[in-house]
Amino acid sequence: MKVLFIHNLFPPEYVGGAEISAFYSAYGLRQRGYDSSVLAVYARASQEERQEYVFKGVPVRKLTFDHRASTEWERIYDPLVYHAVYREVEDIRPDLVHIHNVSGASLAPFLVCRRLSIPVVLTLHDYWMLCPNNMLLKGDRSLCDPAASSFWCRECYRRYDFWGNIPFRRQIIRWFVRDVRRFISPSQYLVDLHARAGYDAARFRVLKSGVDLSLFQAPTSLTVRQAIGENAMYNTALFAGHIVQIKGLEVLADALPLMNRYIPNFRLLVAGRGEQGFVERLAQLAPSAVRYLGKLPFYELRSVYAASKLTLVPSIWPDNSPIVIYESLLMGTPALASRIGGIPELIQEGETGYLFTLGDATEFAVKAIDHFAKPAMQRRDMRRRCAEYAEANLTLEHHLDRLIRIYEEALNDVILPQDSPRLEAGGEDIR
Repeated sequence: MKVLFIHNLFPPEYVGGAEISAFYSAYGLRQRGYDSSVLAVYARASQEERQEYVFKGVPVRKLTFDHRASTEWERIYDPLVYHAVYREVEDIRPDLVHIHNVSGASLAPFLVCRRLSIPVVLTLHDYWMLCPNNMLLKGDRSLCDPAASSFWCRECYRRYDFWGNIPFRRQIIRWFVRDVRRFISPSQYLVDLHARAGYDAARFRVLKSGVDLSLFQAPTSLTVRQAIGENAMYNTALFAGHIVQIKGLEVLADALPLMNRYIPNFRLLVAGRGEQGFVERLAQLAPSAVRYLGKLPFYELRSVYAASKLTLVPSIWPDNSPIVIYESLLMGTPALASRIGGIPELIQEGETGYLFTLGDATEFAVKAIDHFAKPAMQRRDMRRRCAEYAEANLTLEHHLDRLIRIYEEALNDVILPQDSPRLEAGGEDIR
């Protein structure tokens, strides 16, 4: 089977868990003898170019375009991207296309696959089919009701990847994805939201992502190696990920003084890149406790998780299924995370971690303090349970077994076409 993955970005260039998840799937398939490759398409770059490279054995074709989308309509459908992607897909001729995040490319790849009669599977990492900011988050940071489909969204949280805010957005996107054979979600929570918004739940499959620890390697950074070497001296907590507001950095900052005061020999490691002001605020609140490691390649984080006693995930948006929790549990490190989105599906309270009320910095701090107050034997038992759960549920091998079955299911399925509007690309009917 020849499988082509289409995504905005692909390692070594990536933002977060969506790209890492796509990499593991493509890599794992090649390890099992499948012909998998990647087409990375991004139309919001600083220059237009085409590259080919190989990342850890996975062939990648990369297309970038110079700030193509001048209107919100072009962010939904970009004809130049359509023609470029058409040429690549026609050349590769895959048996199946597996699309991940393509907001930076518009939805043109879906029409390419329709034109070439190639079956499509779509993994949803967030809520872009329902919401212009992908997060169902309002400007006041309250959550949207997916059943309340508005004619035109006017209350969105307008930071980060805000795109395609046009009239009848949901109906138009539904038309673009109508040929998708199977939707894949790492969480049941996301499936339920889409069903509430009118999508057919029978077309969705819940499939957790998978991580291969054998790909991890020792960190190259001297700062990171020094921090790991000092592990025995500290009660270390870790924040790893994109350093942005929606990841709960304000909650972490509000909780930090309490944790620093009541956890003996407390240290907070911060690994990631983003809004530097958050890092500076944390350092000001606890100068002797905070160590900033910068952004590390995902395959160098294994020893950082292992050196940490608790991973912190204080997200303020309904995170679908954070890869950071997978990586942490696989290394036997419990996670303390917001009770929101798909996160509760990954954490068993008191067994593999802890959940706290969304945005409650005091509860967040208290649960961290209580964890470090437990006897060492209890914490070791907890680490063992984390690793056992992760080995049984979150490995790449487990993911691939189910993914291949979904592919076979999709290839044998036929979704009948429906009446649809005509979209033009340079005068050509592209239906």
